[in-house]
Amino acid sequence: MQRKSSTPIQTVPTSAPGLVFLLPDDLDAASRAFVLDNADALAEHLQPWGRFRQPVLLQSVGDPRALHAELAQPTHLELRAVATLDRVVFCPPETTDDLRVLLLHELGHVQCFQRCTPTHGRVPYLPTWFREGLALRIAHGRPEPKERRQFAHHPDLAQLPNADDAQIARDPQAAYALAAHLFTAWHDRFGTVGLTGLYAATRQGHPFATAFQRACHQRLNEYVEQWLAAVRREARTS
Repeated sequence: MQRKSSTPIQTVPTSAPGLVFLLPDDLDAASRAFVLDNADALAEHLQPWGRFRQPVLLQSVGDPRALHAELAQPTHLELRAVATLDRVVFCPPETTDDLRVLLLHELGHVQCFQRCTPTHGRVPYLPTWFREGLALRIAHGRPEPKERRQFAHHPDLAQLPNADDAQIARDPQAAYALAAHLFTAWHDRFGTVGLTGLYAATRQGHPFATAFQRACHQRLNEYVEQWLAAVRREARTS
């Protein structure tokens, strides 16, 4: 739910279905200028991934500690932004390129949360590979297939798809790389139909594993284990 603001809010519509930016007056000037100049470019990038269901409030903070205050539970991660159903709170990065990637990543989270959350419900549990993999795919594009060999022999490979914050903090490069590759492989196979079906099932209140089986006609754990096995085989034969 959006935090009430005591400052006026500028409404910025975009070309993406349902995506409207809400910019409070206390948003930092550089971020405001970037969004106003690039609203449609951001929207165009997000449009293939589905409809937004409500406007998104963008709020900037100057201290990373303020981001931790936005969380219901503490985290081991170094935060650059926090996304909810209708809000992105972030520390403005130094360059516009970094700001673009950050906003696309966090808006990918928002779009996902809005599409998978039941009406008047909480955001359902989403495994790390799906939640972060989707956002990384949107923000950075398709990863190079050969790059997945780098974590084929990772000692925690079996845990990385469902890594919690502590596991991600120990090796964020491997955790996020695996998420990007696993999500991309899944999306290549099941596409928009699979994504739409999975979201529809979670919005009906089904847990992610049940929604996955309904949309993909395969057990979640079975799919992930098969993918991990394929990565190991590829590394042995390369």
